[in-house]
Amino acid sequence: MKVTLLQTAFVFIFSLLQLTLFAQSLSNYGGGGISGDSKKTSISSIAGTWEAGVMLGPDFYYGDLNPNKFWPGHSVSAAGGIFVMRQFTDVIGIKGTLFVGGIRGSKDRTEGSLSVNRIAKGTFFDFTVNSVFNFSNLFSPSYDGRKIFVYGTIGLGFNAWNTKLTENVNGEVIIPSQVNGLQAGFVVPVGLGAQYAITSKISAGIEYTVRTVFSDLVDQTSGGFKYDFVNILAFTASYRIGIPKKKLNIQEYPYSSPRTYQSTATPEPVRPAMALPVPQASASEPYDYVVQICAYSKHDYTVAWVKKHYRVDMPVSKESENGLNRYVIGNVYHNLNEARELCDRLRKKGIDDAWVIAYQNGKRHHVVVY
Repeated sequence: MKVTLLQTAFVFIFSLLQLTLFAQSLSNYGGGGISGDSKKTSISSIAGTWEAGVMLGPDFYYGDLNPNKFWPGHSVSAAGGIFVMRQFTDVIGIKGTLFVGGIRGSKDRTEGSLSVNRIAKGTFFDFTVNSVFNFSNLFSPSYDGRKIFVYGTIGLGFNAWNTKLTENVNGEVIIPSQVNGLQAGFVVPVGLGAQYAITSKISAGIEYTVRTVFSDLVDQTSGGFKYDFVNILAFTASYRIGIPKKKLNIQEYPYSSPRTYQSTATPEPVRPAMALPVPQASASEPYDYVVQICAYSKHDYTVAWVKKHYRVDMPVSKESENGLNRYVIGNVYHNLNEARELCDRLRKKGIDDAWVIAYQNGKRHHVVVY
């Protein structure tokens, strides 16, 4: 029953961390891209990609036959494996790993006048499913050119082992009573790693995981350690499958300043000696006003996507002209001050490039009012 309670506690913590960080990642993703920095920096997202790789390095057994406790001593073996990871957001990923490695442990003791050396050797197979939390992207929005990522991982899986125990008593080899054949138990890996992006697709890294096996028989010896550990220090090489997506860059409109933009589709006649007038709030002028959120020349996003990304709960409509897609609030205002008030509220929410556009007789006037 104690083992069951511990397993339940681990699953609860695992789920809680996942939900908490997932909420934080959505908040960062929704608001981080709508900042003044986006005007100068192209932001990249790895969400939606897959990653596959290999892992190779030493593993360390800790248990009743490791006299140095958590110091490796003579308990080092070699391990190798493969992994596949799905990146759901820039922060959250799920990784499946499969490891094969060795188990080595020994301990000398004296029983009366006898010198006893107990040795355990074997192999293990380890399969786990892990949540991966990208700390670099959690505390700082991802951007093109970032090379180093630090991450943490926690998971749950199974470890199967086949270990043989022998004793050397004053030079005579004895095989004590033990469980023969393959054994298995739950394993909970908790780890920390770092990854270096050699290219946008190829990465190398290092990861250390503390892997608690819910059994005291990995070394075929019960006693001092309630649970045995088979920890792994892995050097990794991986390949990212899928093209990292670009996050929204709200400065993608093809003109340098919205205040000087003029439509080429329906140019309005301008007298040589006169500048284009800017509409003012006056009952005598036939202008209506709308608030524009963003405009894109390289992307054709749906209205639903824009509303979700910018967290806008008002009606949004889309206008397309000469390959330029504009997204405006669906409400039409006859009073400029009302449109300005809405524009100010949106800017306070983080939509820094919201502005007010004038319409005349139902057609876009192509002048930014505010």
